[in-house]
Amino acid sequence: MRPDTDLKRFSVAIFFLAFGLRLLVAWKAGFFSKFLPDEMVRIALSLVKYHEYGNPYIIRTGPTAHEMPVYPIFMSLIYFAFGSGAAAEAIKILLGCAATALRCSLLPRFCLAAGLGRSVGIISGILGTVYISALQTELRGNWDGPWQSLALLTLMWMTISIWRERSWMQHNLLLYMILWGTAILLQPAFLPILAGFLLAGLIAAPVDTRPRYLQRSMALLLVVFACLAPWTIRNYLRFGKVIPTRSNFGLELWISNGPERAFDMKTNLGFKVPHPSTNLSEAQLVLQMGEVQYNQIKLREAETWIRSHPGEFARLTSLRFLAFWFPPARNIFDRALSLGLTLLALVGLGLMFRRQHLVAALFSLGWIGFPLIYYVIQWSSKYRYAMEWQLLVCAALTISSALNALRRGSRDSGEQLIRKPEARAA
Repeated sequence: MRPDTDLKRFSVAIFFLAFGLRLLVAWKAGFFSKFLPDEMVRIALSLVKYHEYGNPYIIRTGPTAHEMPVYPIFMSLIYFAFGSGAAAEAIKILLGCAATALRCSLLPRFCLAAGLGRSVGIISGILGTVYISALQTELRGNWDGPWQSLALLTLMWMTISIWRERSWMQHNLLLYMILWGTAILLQPAFLPILAGFLLAGLIAAPVDTRPRYLQRSMALLLVVFACLAPWTIRNYLRFGKVIPTRSNFGLELWISNGPERAFDMKTNLGFKVPHPSTNLSEAQLVLQMGEVQYNQIKLREAETWIRSHPGEFARLTSLRFLAFWFPPARNIFDRALSLGLTLLALVGLGLMFRRQHLVAALFSLGWIGFPLIYYVIQWSSKYRYAMEWQLLVCAALTISSALNALRRGSRDSGEQLIRKPEARAA
């Protein structure tokens, strides 16, 4: 049997194991019977009930640009087809678990294509199957995290192939460009990753190929802008303001930075800071002012506080940085698990620079660019989710390298034991 066939069968097994495990956890957690209406869900329901992309908060507040449109529109189709009860919730959970299981099953094939080896691929597949970092994001189906993760995995895979083969010189990369545009329409935080990739490619490209590289880069950016254009035009027509991504940065910055703020979302929204998703007075302010003006006011308040409290802002930013890379947990076991994963991943990234410099460089650019926005707004486990598969791959490389070193050590010890009796006999 060919080794490639073995890996394909392993990937299929990983899919069903990951899918079954997540369905079991979702059932045990009560997700099939306890529904959670958050902003994306409310927008999707608004599309079905009122034919309006709006109303993400606790009361009807009108049109919104609070969330990017791809996933709420997708959920609205589910609600349209299956109603707004248990059947639709079950479909969302099944699809979310399937997307995550697909990502787990693709990791072995990605590692092999990236030149990291079969053992790294197998270990990363196993880690992805058993590791559930953001329970609600991964299993409930209310958020687009699993789809963001799949999009980033696909883009990274394609980017490695394009750079390694220099296929941007000869081939039409329209599919790659469209995927970038769709991914950014799904998650704007991918923009700094794309910017880092394009800049690094320009630096690495031979001087005589740079004009063509710049042409391809401009074409990619034009496709990205074209993907964002319908959403931007809609927002301008609705709000009279150019909003190419989301409108809620002012609200998020204000919730995250101000008097008595904490570094994490759970504390801020649970005990300290009123949010229009949970607080009637704030939602009524959105209704009275309009979403854009409300967010502009919140942005000015946050900026004023940051300028007048630079030390406290620096403290909160540092805590958010630490929480992003070393997520807090409810118990010692979970805390040790998240700490161990990050440490193994950092070691693995260093090893990757020695084995596959291109892959390591692309991972590093993503790790630098993607979290930037999340250092200034409150921490949540869902924010790191899209790139967490990369940590699993790097951790798998560390584990694989350690196992190989142990095997070499055992083999060397065995050879020494064999030689000693031979030496005595001589």
